[in-house]
Amino acid sequence: MSGTWLTLLALALETGGIAGLISGLPPSMALASYLSAHALACGLLTLVLLPLLPSRYRGRTLLTALFLFTLQFAIPFVGSLGVFAGVLLALYLPRTIRDIPWQEVGIPELPFQPVDMDQQIIYSEGGLRQVLHEAGSIDKRLKALLATRQMTDRDAVELLREALKDPADDVRLLAYSMLEQKEKALASQARRLQLALEDPESKNPSRLKRRLAQVWWEMSYLGLAQGSLRSYYLESARKLLLELTAALAMHNDWRLLGRVELTLGNTIAAKSAFENALARGAPQELILPYQAEVAFLERDFQKVRFCLASLAHYRPHQNVRTVIEGWL
Repeated sequence: MSGTWLTLLALALETGGIAGLISGLPPSMALASYLSAHALACGLLTLVLLPLLPSRYRGRTLLTALFLFTLQFAIPFVGSLGVFAGVLLALYLPRTIRDIPWQEVGIPELPFQPVDMDQQIIYSEGGLRQVLHEAGSIDKRLKALLATRQMTDRDAVELLREALKDPADDVRLLAYSMLEQKEKALASQARRLQLALEDPESKNPSRLKRRLAQVWWEMSYLGLAQGSLRSYYLESARKLLLELTAALAMHNDWRLLGRVELTLGNTIAAKSAFENALARGAPQELILPYQAEVAFLERDFQKVRFCLASLAHYRPHQNVRTVIEGWL
């Protein structure tokens, strides 16, 4: 009931203010009387609107009241009516259709028969090798080749080379195309690095040489190159690494140089490179396996056991752990 009286009083004040504004009073007096009446009307309507607001808007009464008052006072004549109508419409005409933030879906049907586990490819090197050698279905062997994309490149290349001997043309063609794709990717990368090195304005040539040497080594390490081409890649990598180690002292360059020398059969040079890598801060767990290999090639079996025993204190790879167990 009090809200109704306050509303009627506010309307009377607003009407009186408008009447005074259009009366014959002096302009300054008419404006002052209208603003006073308008301010009182806005204040009364604010008191009426506050209890009508939802509870979450009434937490800060002073700020909410100030906002309602300012909104009404800033828009003469229609400000109060607009705010009043907006609040009443929101209260008595709420939205009937609401957006559902989720989507209802039906329960999916279960398969009508058990899944044939024989159709599932085992994604391990041994399983894929067995499928390639023993599976009678060409589709299974093709799926096994595609599954090599989830393996490391070196293991995948080894299986793909074995697949080149498959009696089925489709299997051989797929294996050849996958090998060619890997080789082309590395060859194009090497070509870009060579062009960058030939550019006299190239920045940081040492970094380019290091990356090119890694690409040459990777071509050989993955088994993508055979015979004289493999020797060419290794010699090219060796030449770049010798230039890097002569100018800079990074243990990674010495370690890669040792691996290249070891692959080329230069045992003494490999031994020296690994020692230089250790002297320049290379972690022992990275160098000890290669030192054990060098010692084995030199028939220094006591040093082999020493290197493997030292390596056992770290967390070696499973393959290296098997070698350690066989020697110790």
